[in-house]
Parts: sequence; structure tokens; C-alpha cells
Amino acid sequence: MSNTQFPVVSIVMPVYNVEKYVSEAINSMLSQTYTDFELIILDDCSTDTSNEVIKKFKDPRIVYHRNIKNTGLAENLNTGLRLARGKYIARMDGDDISLPERLRIQVEYLETHPDIDLCSCAMEMFGTEQQVWIRDTDPEQVKITMLFFSPVLHASSIWRRESFSKNNLYYNQEAFPAEDYDLWSRAAFTCKLTNIPNILYRYRIHGIQVTKTDKRAGEKVSQIQMNYLRKALPSLNEENIRLFVDQNIQGSYKTKEQVQELKTIYKTLLKANKTDFFFNSKLLKNSLHKFYRNTVFDFLLNGPINLKHWSLYFELSSRQWIKLFI
Repeated sequence: MSNTQFPVVSIVMPVYNVEKYVSEAINSMLSQTYTDFELIILDDCSTDTSNEVIKKFKDPRIVYHRNIKNTGLAENLNTGLRLARGKYIARMDGDDISLPERLRIQVEYLETHPDIDLCSCAMEMFGTEQQVWIRDTDPEQVKITMLFFSPVLHASSIWRRESFSKNNLYYNQEAFPAEDYDLWSRAAFTCKLTNIPNILYRYRIHGIQVTKTDKRAGEKVSQIQMNYLRKALPSLNEENIRLFVDQNIQGSYKTKEQVQELKTIYKTLLKANKTDFFFNSKLLKNSLHKFYRNTVFDFLLNGPINLKHWSLYFELSSRQWIKLFI
């Protein structure tokens, strides 16, 4: 325990009906090489035996809280934030696994980078899907990626409690099931967010995650992106904001004209940023060009060869040319 008698890290772990996995998740935290933490387990009225499994653990670092009624994930997380006493807040899900060095590496990163307010780490998916997710390490690039999708891996994130609390950065239940994306999109205006490329977290895919099954996700993401753009680039009018977000959500293009319209929208964003100065201009230009080029590639790859599309081929990178024709 730290000299102040408060733990350095408060781990916030929401739990709901994860009796099969919660023991492994708890053990992965209790086995951390960094030991100065409290593990706040937040049971949102599980109807399975999660409660009994959790109570078998006797480690004094565990703080167990069971809600009187089911509040939903975002409000359950806010309960954890109110209970937390640590300098840092670490997230952990009740069905995942943190590798032993996770806390040590992330805490050391924040201790040696006082200008950074949050860092997540890379994730390895396991279960019904196997892949690795790694997000941007440059805080300026994180702000740009926010335009398209959540740039921070929620469950593996650690942040400075003071930085978030002083800016009233808490979860919004109305944004569920994209409550993390909503939080980061608001934090980006007052905090520096980054990701470290170390794979320190194993994210279990078992087919019942809310983000995979909740039909409200697309609508919430659209609202988050619109609100973010309104604040980041206030010189953009509502029509351009709507066009940009609609193109993001749509994700597929059936005509050359639709693809070219996307390029026009991106040019509008670049022009607005010259007035509002929220994004790094060079990074924004490079990122938008990359997204546009990938859109062109997908359009040409998934459709028949058509001579009317000849001008689009000049947008491709050499690597995309090779993939397209070989």
C-alpha cells in the first residue's frame, strides 16, 4: 500500500452474469506483479451464481459492491468511480484476463509521461474469434481516429482519476452501448489519450457481448460522432456534419459518384480545420486521404471492372494496385 494508505490504482470491474469466467478474471488481477491496488467488483444484480463465486475470494484488496437494483453498465461503472480511492482508475471486465505485467507497465507509463491522462494497451481476442487490436499511440492521431470509431480500447484502459473528475468526465447511461466512445469523445477536449502497443490484455469473445447484439449501437455511434464534430469543428454547418457521419455509418458505396462525394466531404473537413485548429492539419490530411483511398479500393475490389471508374484507380497505393490485379 502507498504511503497515503490509499492504493495507487483502483481497478473497476463491472460484473453481470459471468459465473463461468469471473473467477479467472479476478485471479488475473490478484496475480499482477504490481500489487498496490484495490479491486472494486461491481455486481449489477447478477441472477446467476456470480455473487457466490466472488465471495469465495478473501483477498483484502477486493472491494465487493452489489447494487440494490440493476442500473445498467454505465451507471454501474460510475458507482465504481465514486468508490475509487486510487490515483489511477484501471478498467477490467469480469469475463476477460489481464496479463501479469499489465498494471506495472501501464502505471509506469503514466508515471513517466505526466502529460498523458489515459493509456490503453493492445488486446488479444480469444474464444470464438482470434485477432489482435492495437490502437494509435500519438494523442493527436487518437483525436482524428475519434471521427471514425472509438480510438481507445475500453477494458484495457487506465487513466488519472483527478484529470477525469475535475473535468466531470463520467459515463453517460444514455450513450449505452457506446458509453466508452462517448466518454472518450468528451475527454479528448481536455485530456491527452494514447495507447501503448504492448499486448497486456486478453479479451474474451463468447457471442453474447452487448456491443455485438444491441441494435442501438449504430444510432448511438452516429450521435457521438455528430456531437464530437460539432465541438471540434464549429465552423462546419449541420449539413456537412450529417453528410460526414452518414458516410461513416453507411460504410459501403454503390456508385462512383458516391465515392467522389466522400472526397468532397473530406475536403470540407480540411477547410474547416484551417479555421478551427482542433486537429493536427498534416495528420488529418494524411488520415482522410488514407480512409478515402481504402474506400476506393473496397469499391473497386467488390465491383466489376468498369472503364467509367478509370480515374479512381489513380487514387490507389502501389500495394493496393497489386492486391487488386494479382
